[in-house]
Amino acid sequence: MALEALVTALACLSTTTTTTNSTNTMPEKPLSQSLSSVIMRNSMEPFLHGVNDTDCPVSTLGGLAVRIQFMADELQTLKAELGELQQLIDEYRNQAPSEALGTRSLRPVPAIVQALAPAAPSDDTPRNCWDQKHGQVLIRVAKDVEPFFVSCDQEERGGGWLVIAYRFDGSEEFNRDWQNYKAGFGALNSEFFIGLDKLNRLTNSEHHELLVIMRSKTREQRFAIYDHFSIGSEAEKYLLYVLGAYKGDAGDSLRYHAGKKFTTFDQDNDDNGQNCARTHAGAWWYGRECIESNLFGTFQKMFGHEIGYYKGILWKTFVPGPTGSLSYVRMLIRPTKKKS
Repeated sequence: MALEALVTALACLSTTTTTTNSTNTMPEKPLSQSLSSVIMRNSMEPFLHGVNDTDCPVSTLGGLAVRIQFMADELQTLKAELGELQQLIDEYRNQAPSEALGTRSLRPVPAIVQALAPAAPSDDTPRNCWDQKHGQVLIRVAKDVEPFFVSCDQEERGGGWLVIAYRFDGSEEFNRDWQNYKAGFGALNSEFFIGLDKLNRLTNSEHHELLVIMRSKTREQRFAIYDHFSIGSEAEKYLLYVLGAYKGDAGDSLRYHAGKKFTTFDQDNDDNGQNCARTHAGAWWYGRECIESNLFGTFQKMFGHEIGYYKGILWKTFVPGPTGSLSYVRMLIRPTKKKS
């Protein structure tokens, strides 16, 4: 299901375009249309039903363009592999029965053939936190991915949430390098970040929503929910390429970062002339003006006083900076629950 989030976004964009050109009709393509056209046309149709303009924030389209190019490159690779597979199948069909039994040395079976072989029966490891216990749970995102432990929350807003980041006492350093953010760091029962690789696999395995819970140092608590959240792969610099509709009382301070790549102090992927992670002492999906939010900034208690220049854990519409910091943050995701 790695393509599901992209197809959903494309369906979203396609619906917006169709709305403004409702009187146009698409000409029929010849039967010899390319593999990419067939895949795109057949894949998009099931997602078009019920998609409207409110599900298509403009700020996500920059990320979508990058995602389209990346997936187009992957599709070209797939076409080449399928061509090799067809050639191999033709060779096997032309072999005499005795040759097929082993009297002739056959070419090694390519990886794509092995991938198309019948899958082994799945185990009982859950894919997400729905209907699991509250606390640490072992999950497996896909059959070809090693299982790993996550922290599940069954008490917040109907349950089914998987915690991807937690900050509350400053015990864990969040101003880390690219490899640390890729792999994740910290302990599930303390401050931690799940890791960009895992977050990419999770948010591309099925449609996820994002919940951010935050508190100020005066213990005022607010929240923000986005009904679709997904990031790209490392090759895409973990681009925040889908961010759905917002609701909550914290204000929409993540919208500016949609379509932005992830930046750390040792890997500058933002559009700013400086490295925003160095400027603001924490990694994030930074834009040209760096921040409207930064949940991976500096925990103020580490210094015993408020540091300045937007280096704290900030959310512009709640705790905007330039001094100060949120005292508590949790980021949680869950798949959109299937309707019965």
